[in-house]
Amino acid sequence: MSEAVDVQIYSLQGERNNYSFTEQSATLAGTDWLEKILAVKRAATALSVITDPFDYQGIDQVIPMQPEQYFMMDYLLPTDVQGANVLEVGLGSGVLSIYALQQGAAKVTGLEINPKAKVYAGFNALINGVSDRLAIRDGDVNSIFSPVQGEKFDLIISNPPFEPTPPGMDYYLNSAAGIYGFTFLEKMLASVVPQLSDSGVLQIVTMAPGNLERPEMLIKTAREYLPQGATEIICDLAPITYDAFVDRFVGIFGQDKSLIETMKTQAATDGVTHLHMCILRYRHNAPSSLSISSTPKIYEPWETPLGIK
Repeated sequence: MSEAVDVQIYSLQGERNNYSFTEQSATLAGTDWLEKILAVKRAATALSVITDPFDYQGIDQVIPMQPEQYFMMDYLLPTDVQGANVLEVGLGSGVLSIYALQQGAAKVTGLEINPKAKVYAGFNALINGVSDRLAIRDGDVNSIFSPVQGEKFDLIISNPPFEPTPPGMDYYLNSAAGIYGFTFLEKMLASVVPQLSDSGVLQIVTMAPGNLERPEMLIKTAREYLPQGATEIICDLAPITYDAFVDRFVGIFGQDKSLIETMKTQAATDGVTHLHMCILRYRHNAPSSLSISSTPKIYEPWETPLGIK
């Protein structure tokens, strides 16, 4: 390796409903970098992945592990995964696809627009012994499912871009999603149903705008685009106010305060006061229903500043 690369090495610990990641920083350089990673992998009881560190602020950041990853793992049901032909939209480090394969998925196709993330995901699949069942394809942010047009999947999973983002900001590819953090998700929900098999399942972990009680924008969109099956929305116990979230762009990223105030004014006009971390699970061709519930614990520690560990 000709240049030194700083990474985080994560290993999954615990069991369902009690997952967490241990981590360590590493600089990959010289000839011993692979052995550093493999030593961590050999000591791990489950999967291990490398990502960028939190302080890497290039738009091609391969996102470090976040609480939403083990929120998703806790609610990814074995009966939905085992033997399934899976699609992941937004592969990132590959952690969710690798987890699905370790839980018994037959194969996973991962879509990703970030060239750096595809390299990391491929490497992570290799060190976890599942690279023969993971196919990585170029994603398309404008036509999300065009890379798999005509294909059907038993399970579609995604941790999509969901951060409210100031207009015109050159922000992380893994996170930028319009002023409510909802543009990519809405586009995905509008076009996902034709990609599901007859008994297919869609499961997404995302932040979603709404009021203090409920993620109203997600509920409305699910009713519009997923009317024929059974939809569950499961909310984290600790929503954050919209204003507090977008204020972070001033302190951390130096965005113009007047632009952030304009976002806050628009949100107030539209009745958006809070952001909820949610699981959305949709079962195609099940009796039509929509249920909303809460997790029994807090996944997202909002006291951790955006982009900072």
